[in-house]
Amino acid sequence: MTPRFNIGDAPRRREDARFTTGQGRYLDDLQFDGMAYAVLLRSPHAHARIGRIDAAAARGAPGVLAVLTADEVHADGLLPLRPTVEANVQTGEPFAFAPQPLLAVGKVRYVGEPVALIVAETRALALDAAERIVVDWIALPVNAPPIADEVPDNICMDWHWGDAAAVDTAFSAATHVVSLRLDNHRIITNPMEPRGAVGIYDGRYTLHVSSQNLHGNRDATARALGVPAADVRFIAPDVGGGFGAKNFNYAEFALILWAAKRIGRPVKWIATRSEGFVSDHQARDHRAEASLALDTSGKFLALRVSSVADIGAYMAGGAGAVQTYQYVHLQGTVYAIPSIALHVVTMLSNTTPIGVTRAPGFAEAVNIIERLIDAAARQYGFDRAELRRRNMATTPMTNALGFSVDSGAFADTFDRALRAADVAGFATRRADSEARSLRRGLGIAYHIKGTGGSPHENVDIRFEADGTVSLITGTQTIGQGHETTFPQMLADRLGIPNEQIRLCQGIPT
Repeated sequence: MTPRFNIGDAPRRREDARFTTGQGRYLDDLQFDGMAYAVLLRSPHAHARIGRIDAAAARGAPGVLAVLTADEVHADGLLPLRPTVEANVQTGEPFAFAPQPLLAVGKVRYVGEPVALIVAETRALALDAAERIVVDWIALPVNAPPIADEVPDNICMDWHWGDAAAVDTAFSAATHVVSLRLDNHRIITNPMEPRGAVGIYDGRYTLHVSSQNLHGNRDATARALGVPAADVRFIAPDVGGGFGAKNFNYAEFALILWAAKRIGRPVKWIATRSEGFVSDHQARDHRAEASLALDTSGKFLALRVSSVADIGAYMAGGAGAVQTYQYVHLQGTVYAIPSIALHVVTMLSNTTPIGVTRAPGFAEAVNIIERLIDAAARQYGFDRAELRRRNMATTPMTNALGFSVDSGAFADTFDRALRAADVAGFATRRADSEARSLRRGLGIAYHIKGTGGSPHENVDIRFEADGTVSLITGTQTIGQGHETTFPQMLADRLGIPNEQIRLCQGIPT
């Protein structure tokens, strides 16, 4: 009998045979007749005015099909990129931000900002032509106001949330107070497959793209091109990792489609690894001053956090939402803290725009409270595990900022983790390491996160004439095993064999 594989079963992953035998189909594997190749000239300066761009020599170089700058962008009426979220999620107060030009206009604001797009018969010829472009740069002070006229003092948001008076009262009555300054450093998201796009125009725009968010990015790209979303189609082949860097829209998406229309041929652009390091959305870069108040027994009384989020040269994607949604929701995480006061400043700098990576905002909040607990244990003589256990909340709970945590046996799972790690035997293992001139440490942190909200995507189930079932989703897998798990869920609900279901991903209704 053909197995159904109910929810909870562990079938062999469908996609693994393809991936382990080299049959995966990634962006750079795609070939089209007449395909041309694009490269981008990027800024070597963090902040500089553009006095002049002389592209004449590049346009006359062998094999060059187009050299495009901000002048052509303006002439064709393309629009700059806007963030996905433009206002504080909690209050509705608009952020101060400057739209991001597709190609730099007047000045550049970070190393890696695209200045010109070169399209040629081969990638090597496009690279050669890029070296012939002459740009007169006038260097500007870095991080000196204003990076953008629309953002006074480079501050996009300055926001207070929580009950500051209650926190002040709790701190004045506390037996113990511990304070830290924390730097959650900027990181580069580095998926195995670099970012890229293949654009085709045949009366309708089609972009083959390595992306985590097909339809949201399709809509944003259509806006930049000045056309209805129905005129733009995004298709994702196998996606070689995303980690957040492939979540939001990029200038290259509109630029590659626009170039394909202008030259009348498919255009491919694949980022180099070093190019991705300066042009992919980065993450974190969050500084905080935080204090925790405790009573004599170690019970938490209040948490005070003042933080600065550096979001780079432009507010890109959901960078503003991270600070007013994810970061705010789980201050204090799994611990029962009666009062919390939060101050968040979001600011621009002459760096690559920030996007998201795994657990955006939540990881920053977890880092703050867990570091404070360790500091309190050291400073006031508490056992760090017992201090955590003593303050863990029971669920469901509503935290001090009004957000709910629906489930979680925090103390039970914490104790299970300690047993699994054999904490009792750690001293012996450390002594053994020291005897071999090695160092061994033991860190404790309890991580919790919430979802960013369910995607607004379609699901369509079609019963085909041959007896199979097509499961059509608007979402696109980026390594989570959707090809196995989605059909498994449907097989469970319909009571039919798993192999009878075929998953079609990334397809709008």
